[in-house]
Amino acid sequence: MGKMSTKISKVREIPRSPAKPMGEVGRSGIELSIIIVDYKSTDFVIKLISDLSKHLLTVRFEVIVVDNDSKSSAAGKIKKAHHNLKNLKIIKAKKNLGFGAGNNLGVKEASGEYLLFLNPDVKVVDDSIVKMLDFLVKHAEIGALTCLLYQPAGAEPACRTDRASAGRRDAKNFQRHFFGRFQTLLTVLLRRQAGKIPIIHDEFFYCDMVTGAVMMIKSEIFQRLGGFDENFFMYIEDEDLCRRLVKADYKNAVLTSARLIHYEGQSSTSLEKKKYYYKSQDYYWQKHYGNFQTAIMKALRYPYILWQKMK
Repeated sequence: MGKMSTKISKVREIPRSPAKPMGEVGRSGIELSIIIVDYKSTDFVIKLISDLSKHLLTVRFEVIVVDNDSKSSAAGKIKKAHHNLKNLKIIKAKKNLGFGAGNNLGVKEASGEYLLFLNPDVKVVDDSIVKMLDFLVKHAEIGALTCLLYQPAGAEPACRTDRASAGRRDAKNFQRHFFGRFQTLLTVLLRRQAGKIPIIHDEFFYCDMVTGAVMMIKSEIFQRLGGFDENFFMYIEDEDLCRRLVKADYKNAVLTSARLIHYEGQSSTSLEKKKYYYKSQDYYWQKHYGNFQTAIMKALRYPYILWQKMK
């Protein structure tokens, strides 16, 4: 992998004419389609929609919620809480489709020029999403854009963790180091914390992968690339998409002047995470590296995880 670009550009606000209130904009006038996949996280979704309505006053947007829990009453609860929002669409999946397929289903109903994929457990506290949209409109070279994610305490970005916390994604990090590939946001910020990359304020930087928890992308690009690979039920589908964006000559970026809070992992249990994570990891290796390297990685994964736990 070549040396990551460190070129920085100032964020310049794009003047916007006052937008009509949400629910009064015609289908062709939607700028941003916000897609939220809900699986047993309905209370988070209701609060998130309230936050969006409060902080996106200058954006013509719609919210599309995909209810991935076929047995839940989430749709009714969300409609009751936000009955006044006409640009709110709720799609009831027949079964739990997972993250990628759930978002793809939402995109089929989206009419915005840009898409924003948001995890239910994200909290919007200011106009950061507006900043992201204005920035992405200006930068046609960018495929996927994200922001800095903070832990609920708010003191530090969630991705700027200590080494022990970073080790929770041990096998995935080892995969990247072993193959000498994708420079991730986490790796960049850990290096920055160690003094190898200067602190950047109110700017942006390029990276190879951005998180699917908060990912903004132009709809035309997303659909041209075929959306998320639905063979990933959950985890690593964001990395796969970003890899395909890079292959298509787009750059992925982090807008550091935009910041959201992420209550990570509220909608799945630890055992579920491990099961889905390793299954996705195996598929990713097979897809991008083939049989030989996949066999090596699977053989090395378990002892590496044990070594991480003993550190």
